[in-house]
Amino acid sequence: MKKEILRMENVITEGNDMTNLDNFNLHIFQGEIFGLIGINEHGKDRLVQLICKNIPIKFGRIYFSGHQVNSYHHREEIQNKVYLLGQNSRLVDNLTVTDNIFVLRKGFKKYCINKRVLANQLVFLLQDMEVNIDPRAICMELSEYERCVVEVLKAIIQGTRLIMVDDISNVLSTKDLDNFKKLLIKAAHKGYTVLYFGNHHEEVFPFCNRAAFMKDGKVIKVFDKKDMKDENVIPYTISFEDKDKKTSEENGSAIYFHDITTEDLHNLTFSMRPGECVVLYDKSKRSQQDLISCLSGEKELEAGFIEISGEMIDKRNLRKKGKVNFGIIEGQAIETMLFYDMSYIDNLSFLLDFKTPHVRITENVKKSIQREYYKELGEEVYVADIRTLDKKSLYNIVYYRIHLLNPKVVFIVQPFSNADMYVRRHIIHLIRTLKRKGIAVIILAVTISDSLFVADKLLLLEDGTITQEYLPDAFGSIEISI
Repeated sequence: MKKEILRMENVITEGNDMTNLDNFNLHIFQGEIFGLIGINEHGKDRLVQLICKNIPIKFGRIYFSGHQVNSYHHREEIQNKVYLLGQNSRLVDNLTVTDNIFVLRKGFKKYCINKRVLANQLVFLLQDMEVNIDPRAICMELSEYERCVVEVLKAIIQGTRLIMVDDISNVLSTKDLDNFKKLLIKAAHKGYTVLYFGNHHEEVFPFCNRAAFMKDGKVIKVFDKKDMKDENVIPYTISFEDKDKKTSEENGSAIYFHDITTEDLHNLTFSMRPGECVVLYDKSKRSQQDLISCLSGEKELEAGFIEISGEMIDKRNLRKKGKVNFGIIEGQAIETMLFYDMSYIDNLSFLLDFKTPHVRITENVKKSIQREYYKELGEEVYVADIRTLDKKSLYNIVYYRIHLLNPKVVFIVQPFSNADMYVRRHIIHLIRTLKRKGIAVIILAVTISDSLFVADKLLLLEDGTITQEYLPDAFGSIEISI
């Protein structure tokens, strides 16, 4: 008989004058990997908080390891034996792997620490989990994958009953994510339980025992392994197809990338036209930041040049010409590219004075921009405090800033990270809007499932070199991990 780890029955929670979880039901057993896919983000943060700690609920019951820990009339004032592994690491950077796993945990009360004994214990655990990490390594020197592995080992040593993995695909490269999933499978086979939060069924289905879709604070469908097929997902997803088939009317010259070489890129060569979208898919993730660092002026190209409208841009004039011709939308864009103490229009027009140095960005200019973009963005262009906006509106600022600056090429780093299904569809719409204006789009991706909806070409990179090129007719035959 399966041993129950977590059961939530008809749980209702409220906060910020709204219902977070609405008759939420969940049942997870020992030794299984349960995937939870959010169609939207409603209730997810409260769910994570509730599983970790027994905060008050309005209705329902919660059982942990067969014991009732929370209900609408009584709750235990304890932390549940849960470990949350997310994008924000819980490791102490300047301590060793051994110290992080053994010493920094509840219940460790020894005053004299025998590091040799602890290291030997860790070696046995590493061998048991088939992991190769130096126990003496300082955590700040570890890769993102190794840090995630250390956190799993730490959860095991702590006697954790449930390991929650929250949206880790945006931290790890495709190759590392595959290896990390294999580690979770090993942990599950040894009796540990995993609740895996993912954004896409293609990420979750291949390695989970069961999976569920969550929408508006409730589970709307649970899939057993035999039911995890693409055709069964269709009723619970939304269409990403382009309803407006208009394409760019830009007929400018092709844009050429000739033998672009950086520390991690080697002789990158391809061409594209205005309004086209090229996806650079790099499993290793290494070339992304390397290329962006060169484009932003932090580093120099080692070799090669970019040709736009017959003008050659190389390492000698990249800093000067690049800032005019290239736009960059960083990963986690609404966290890294917005100024929350500035108004919507000030955020939207940011850097416009650099693009047009002969024009002062006066209040009249801002009002003119607001009138121009009102038909696209509506009343939000007049918002003074952007903290009041939802994610879609915040992404509007980021992408319409590029729309306003109108560079020849925009580089977008992992555009769909941390985005639920509805936000991903909106980002796809925003990318299409840039394409229709004639802006060439280059997506730097470590997952490609959503990028293909806007792509005109996919280039597969391995070890910094293009190894395969796919056009839209061949997208359905791509045989790489996504």
